[in-house]
This record gives sequence, structure tokens and C-alpha cells, in this order.
Amino acid sequence: MPDSLDVMGWDVKDQGLYVIFSKDIPTIIKDWLKPNVQEFLMENGFDLNDIKDFIAHPGGKKVIDAYHEALGFDESMTAESMGVLREFGNMSSATILYVLERFMQRGGNKGEVGLAAALGPGFSSELVLMRWK
Repeated sequence: MPDSLDVMGWDVKDQGLYVIFSKDIPTIIKDWLKPNVQEFLMENGFDLNDIKDFIAHPGGKKVIDAYHEALGFDESMTAESMGVLREFGNMSSATILYVLERFMQRGGNKGEVGLAAALGPGFSSELVLMRWK
């Protein structure tokens, strides 16, 4: 996202690294994420209705709520993300690997499409499409 270094990232000071988290992140997700995801899916021949699993970085309860609002997914789509958030907290965007592990343990239906999404510094989104084999 252009001009978003003040949204999320790191401030390097003589005393160490300080994290930057804008209070506007949930609002930004609601306004910015859906068009970003829709464009990504369209470029790959899919739309939101094709997504059966949502492997989401649990950046916090408000972030997960913003995913629901932005993408129209119900709470079942983020159940594993909420479980990881409750158990481990938000460990930066790498937390998505804990969520992915739970999806892999659970397994899925052959041919179903999943979307993995994480948010990162400079306000960026990382998106990956997955299909169960």
C-alpha cells in the first residue's frame, strides 16, 4: 500500500527496535483488503465464492473481525486463526504458519481452493492460493 510506512512496521532507534501499529489497521483492512484480494483472485481465475478455506494471519481480534467485514467470510472461515490467536497471541505475520499447520492437520476436500493471507510492514498483504490434493 503506497505511503503506509506509518501504518505498520519498525522504528529503529539507538535503544532498539520499536514496533509501529496504527490504530487504523482494522479500518484500512476493511477498505483496502477486499479490492486487493479480488484483484489477486481474478488474475488467477477465481473469485471470493471459490474460496473454501481462509488461512488468515491472526493479527488480533479486531483484524479478524475486519477480515469478516471486508471479505464477507463467516466466523467458521477464521476459526483456526482465532484458536491460534487465543493460544499463542499475535507473533507477527509468521503466525500464519501455525494456522496453516492446523489446516494441514485437519485436511480438506480434494480440489477445494484456499486462500492464505498475512499482513506485513509498510502495510502489505501477502496472498497465496492453495488447492487440496
